Amino acid sequence: MAQIFPTVENIKRLKTEPTEGEWFLLNHLIETLDDNFEVYFQPFLNGDRPDIVIMKKGCGVVIIEVKDWNLGRYIVSNENNWYLKERKQYIKSPFQQVFSYKSNLFSLHINGLLEKKLHNPNLYKIITPFVYFHNQTKKSVGELFIEPLRKIEEAREEVICKLKDQSIAYESYQKTDEYLDRKKRQFTRDINMLSITHENLKKITNLDYFRMGNTIFDTSIYDEFKRLLQPPYHELTDGIEIVYEKKQQQFSESKDEHAKIKGVAGSGKTVVLAKRAVNAHKRHGGSVLILTYNLTLKSYIHDRISDVREGFDWGYFYINNYHQIILQTLNQHNININPSGESLSESQIGQAFSNTDIFKSVKEDIEKYKTILIDEVQDYKREWIKIIRESFLEEDGEMILFGDEKQNIYERKLDQNKTTRTPNGFGTWKRLNKSIRHKKDSHILSLAKEFQQTFLSKKYDIDKYKENIVQQQMPGLGINKLAIYSDNDIPKIVSTIFKNIKEQNIHPNDVAIICSHINTIKEVDYIIRNESNEKTITTFESKEFSETLYVDLKNMRRSKKVGFNHNNGVIKLATTHSFKGFESPTVFLILNANDQDEIVYTGITRAKFNIMIFLQTGSKYKSFFDAHLQSEQLTRVPPH
Repeated sequence: MAQIFPTVENIKRLKTEPTEGEWFLLNHLIETLDDNFEVYFQPFLNGDRPDIVIMKKGCGVVIIEVKDWNLGRYIVSNENNWYLKERKQYIKSPFQQVFSYKSNLFSLHINGLLEKKLHNPNLYKIITPFVYFHNQTKKSVGELFIEPLRKIEEAREEVICKLKDQSIAYESYQKTDEYLDRKKRQFTRDINMLSITHENLKKITNLDYFRMGNTIFDTSIYDEFKRLLQPPYHELTDGIEIVYEKKQQQFSESKDEHAKIKGVAGSGKTVVLAKRAVNAHKRHGGSVLILTYNLTLKSYIHDRISDVREGFDWGYFYINNYHQIILQTLNQHNININPSGESLSESQIGQAFSNTDIFKSVKEDIEKYKTILIDEVQDYKREWIKIIRESFLEEDGEMILFGDEKQNIYERKLDQNKTTRTPNGFGTWKRLNKSIRHKKDSHILSLAKEFQQTFLSKKYDIDKYKENIVQQQMPGLGINKLAIYSDNDIPKIVSTIFKNIKEQNIHPNDVAIICSHINTIKEVDYIIRNESNEKTITTFESKEFSETLYVDLKNMRRSKKVGFNHNNGVIKLATTHSFKGFESPTVFLILNANDQDEIVYTGITRAKFNIMIFLQTGSKYKSFFDAHLQSEQLTRVPPH
């Protein structure tokens, strides 16, 4: 029986269920192939999602695109373009699609594969693409191409006639004939070589390299394929019903109260917020407003609410950040905060947004919410919380604040108890004391505790942990390292990152690289994309784009933050500020010599299983990290 990744149980839990054709082919492959074969369902490949990939060590790879199409609804032109008959709407040919997957594996995904192909053209043959047409026959597939093949023959006869009556030159005839011959060979290839139906499924396993092996598909290539094909951590946990521990369950119950909840790093504050949001709507049937400070978190909170997996109408949930909801409300009610018309400074804008009387004249006209939940409240000024409560909350409504003052990276003022300042009326802090992100003996949890004790205990009310819930582990656990760098060492940092990723066999989706200095992280992104050909997703504009004249960087950066998808299959790069609130199985944290304690702590606590810290020469944290992390020297080798 073939090995299946992710497991059948995982596949059944996916939010998008496999089609009938995908299930049929998966079951066929699992039952007919032996355990030397690895079958991957919709793997994340640097932004691509092929339906099925089959791999056998020492042999090669097959990529299959599955189509449950009724081919009678489609037509193929003599240029080999596909169209929907009904609207004559162009669609990408499934053969083009599967060939693009193969091409991208050489040019984008498998580092060094393209270079090896240039030295040995036979390497291109280690990947075979197929298109499986479910509920179709070889005859019905062939019938799709009858008309374009007929038109090609007509065109050939026409060009021969033109040559005979000397209406075209021989060179023109030759060029046209070669074009038509190339198109005919493409059609023949698609019909006879690439198409699969239930009648000829054996075509997959009858490939020569699956039967006899292939020395070209060596261990180094196999290992890199496996690293990229393996399911990322989030897919292994996707769809698993959330089990709330006692306090999480208690704090997620919705009631008309004003309260504030703080928790240790990884205690599931956002999980509780999401559950409480759904419970609030279920309780009163009204709208729920969820506010962040970090714009990047909007999609993340949306995903966490989706994880609750209860029936609800998304139309009742509004996820926004503070500045955006203030701007929208000002515009909606025609409030001008700048009557003079002169350009306002950042300080003046900040003062306007902290003016508790900003909506005094229109307060009764503003849309109100029965429940308001604020995430990462340590980023908020006390005046902002007061504005939200007085202007947007229904009378006797529910308002809950979630935060952790030790991630106070914007250096907001604290109260006398060394916790986040909030307006009166929210009571004392309720606490989540168990980390669900880290297992009991987590080296990252230990590092976070020690860092708090050493650097944060005099400033803040430090965490009091209870015994941790055992958390599911992931492949590749083991990075717990420190490397020292100087100003010109960014290329070495990138090389060292990739060295560790490959040694630990870590999927790109399970990697985040974060740094407080945007120019440093831009340079890292630039080197990754240009030297490794890896795709990335960032919360900032690219280095080359920012160097373009007349670029609106503010709007570009906002767009990148809004579109930041933390589970799209590629390496994530972000500033520490933008990644606050997220987590990643593996974090490479680049620290600058002048980073503040809160920035460092926030970066450490983004890691779930693996962490490597790059510390700039002269940092005050060197002796601390020397005592808690394994030292590694920077290397400079191409990331291939």
